[in-house]
Amino acid sequence: MNRCVPSTCLVSLLLLSACSLDPTYEKPDAPIDAQWPASSTGSCCAAKEAFEHDWHGFILDQRLRALIELALANNRGLRQFAAGVEEARAGYAGAQSALFPSIGIDTYAGRSKLPPLVRTPGGGDSAGSIANTFQATAGFTSYELDLFGRIRSQRSAAGARFEASEADYQTARLALIGEVASTWLSLKASQNLLDLAQTTYDTQNNYGQLLRKSYNLGSSAQIDVHQADAQTNTAAVQINTYRMQVAQNMNALRVLVGQPVPAALLPSGVLGESLATADVPAGLPSSLMIRRPDIMAAEAQLRAANADIGAARSAYFPTFSLTSALGSLSGDFSRLLSAPAQFWSAALTGSLTLIDGGARRAQVDGAHARFDGRVAAYEATVQNAFREAADALNARQEMLVQVAAQKRLVEDYQAAYRQSRLRFEAGMDSYFSTMDAHRSLFEAQQKWSQLELAREINQVNLYKALGGGWSQSLKVADKRGVEAARPGS
Repeated sequence: MNRCVPSTCLVSLLLLSACSLDPTYEKPDAPIDAQWPASSTGSCCAAKEAFEHDWHGFILDQRLRALIELALANNRGLRQFAAGVEEARAGYAGAQSALFPSIGIDTYAGRSKLPPLVRTPGGGDSAGSIANTFQATAGFTSYELDLFGRIRSQRSAAGARFEASEADYQTARLALIGEVASTWLSLKASQNLLDLAQTTYDTQNNYGQLLRKSYNLGSSAQIDVHQADAQTNTAAVQINTYRMQVAQNMNALRVLVGQPVPAALLPSGVLGESLATADVPAGLPSSLMIRRPDIMAAEAQLRAANADIGAARSAYFPTFSLTSALGSLSGDFSRLLSAPAQFWSAALTGSLTLIDGGARRAQVDGAHARFDGRVAAYEATVQNAFREAADALNARQEMLVQVAAQKRLVEDYQAAYRQSRLRFEAGMDSYFSTMDAHRSLFEAQQKWSQLELAREINQVNLYKALGGGWSQSLKVADKRGVEAARPGS
């Protein structure tokens, strides 16, 4: 009957271990408007279709898709975030293991000589005896009974930080996709501008040679030759500038991709003729933005801080540790496993801090302050994300108008340049008019390419601001096998 008492007490203590001192967690309301600014409204259907299949539904150019796949597999910065996920996963597993006892086996074999304990009647000492000791013990020591939820709070905090590290990885992954796309588009624009500058240089050089011949024959003024040379040299400077930009874009791509960029994946064609990305019009609800990975990371850190408060509060309550052992002890190895050699022991210890000079109060206050800081950080992250998305949506509307107007301007300058060139070749007008028309056309074409680039990069920024594709889960595994798995509570 007495043997049932320890078992009953142990079961009662384990039932009490369901207690938790964590404050009730309530997710803060997002401090943003329910809808985007009125200037950013539009059709929602096309936007939803563009977001259906993660980034593969957003990137339309097959070469750019293949380049992004290489970057996701080889980028060193992304590998660092992946290692951080694995480190956080291990930390969560370590925190969870504290809920279970650690069972081990100890063995001992010794031979010792005992000191003489009895003196003989003749005054001499008796010889010390020699004893053998063999022992084998299995059990656990200092297993803390989580009566007030300290270990569970620590596990919850570690699990939330694990989730935050996964969200940080997804943030880095989304940023890498956007950076590769933006750099690839910049390379395409630089190549277009380089070709444009080269064509302008060739045209100006040809006309300059004609003017020089005409000047040698006395048919043109020297100022015409100098003006033509100035235009030619201006185009030459532009060629060198755009060559440098092409080289810098190539170097940036090599770093992002983590290896030399295959020639087959380099951009070609004229920027704006075929879009590399899907159009992401407005009309999406602002609540969609809450699934951005950086916002998810901030919210996970907030839950971790909430669990830290519970762990700090538990310091006001006593801790109980359980120790048990089952084994055999014998002076003869052959009898080590016999019934008389068997023994067992069990002990329950407890401790409670009575006076600590305010250390526990300070820990609880500090945990509350960290939680308040995480609330502010979460709200600031949401507000910043809303600003980024609203800015990109507004810029999209304005850029569509700008690109269309600039395209019409280029067409006008092309017509003016053709007419001016025909009049110059027919001797009806001076080269000044042709030179001025060509300079205006070159500047308009440059501006058009820059606006096209800004428009496509803004599409990439909008995609990132809205959190990428709006699949139901962020559990995406890249080629290195990093998977997000939400820890249990």
